[in-house]
Amino acid sequence: MTDQVLTILKFVLLGLLYLFFARVLWAVWSEVRTPSRRPMVGAPRQATAPSAGQTTPMGRPAAAATNTAPVPKPTKRSKQQRGRATRLVLLEPRSRRGVTIQLGGDIVLGRDASCALMIDDDAYISQRHVRFYDYDGQPMVEDLGSTNGTFHNGSKLTGSKLLHPGDRVQVGTTVIEAQ
Repeated sequence: MTDQVLTILKFVLLGLLYLFFARVLWAVWSEVRTPSRRPMVGAPRQATAPSAGQTTPMGRPAAAATNTAPVPKPTKRSKQQRGRATRLVLLEPRSRRGVTIQLGGDIVLGRDASCALMIDDDAYISQRHVRFYDYDGQPMVEDLGSTNGTFHNGSKLTGSKLLHPGDRVQVGTTVIEAQ
């Protein structure tokens, strides 16, 4: 081979090496950045959350599971605005946005059919994942030993915590706000 052919092959190899590194950086960047709102792999099934005409565990009518009107972005409340949370509102995923559940008694969320709020289309939710309950008139949230954990305001929940208005609980891809 001539020197010119070897020089061209060196540049081709160098170009391929740069393309490889660019692809690796793109893969790392797509994993690190904030997740976009794209559906998970597989055809999503409709959750069996309360829909219009059905009632929540406390016997009150539930909001429709599919809202066509835009839901205003919830405002972050300061810790100074303490009060008693009286309801839970589902914020994510979009298919269940706006579903409202009145707090009172035991409300168990999970994939099991016996749960008050059954979400069976999220693989990251355990059969019996999280429980919302009243303790001396105050709403509490408790992780029921789930595999993937429950997050309360971005921190992993261990044991039980008091719920204040504006607190967010994340279970799998479902985000719930106490109001």
